[in-house]
Amino acid sequence: MYQLGNLFGILTAVLFGGAILNFVVKFVNRKWVTKLPKESKFKKTYMEVMKFLVKNHRFFGFGAAAMMVLHVVLQFIYKWVSFTGIVTAGLAVVTVILGGIMFKAKKRTPAMLWAHRGSVILLILAFIAHVVTRI
Repeated sequence: MYQLGNLFGILTAVLFGGAILNFVVKFVNRKWVTKLPKESKFKKTYMEVMKFLVKNHRFFGFGAAAMMVLHVVLQFIYKWVSFTGIVTAGLAVVTVILGGIMFKAKKRTPAMLWAHRGSVILLILAFIAHVVTRI
């Protein structure tokens, strides 16, 4: 059963990766894709993929949070809970809450966006520490 916990951990990482792609695809679009000619097949395909990722960004984040909860519960019941896992889960919760606040806010401030992005950076670092050390 603990292998199911590992699966939910992997799914959590994949879904958070999908959510993080929101920033990456927008950055690549601003730097390189917008400079391509309008007739470019690559540009057309890229824009479709980008629209999908941007439109579904919040669902990737919420899905990752749900998978994370299942992962933590199964790890707690059948294996053990690691310190780095708890830190990573806490940062994931903060990231999702900040994203939810931004989604509901009528006026988004730059500080809100940078707090959300900052929590994502910390989340990535915590995730790497969690996977590498598992302590």
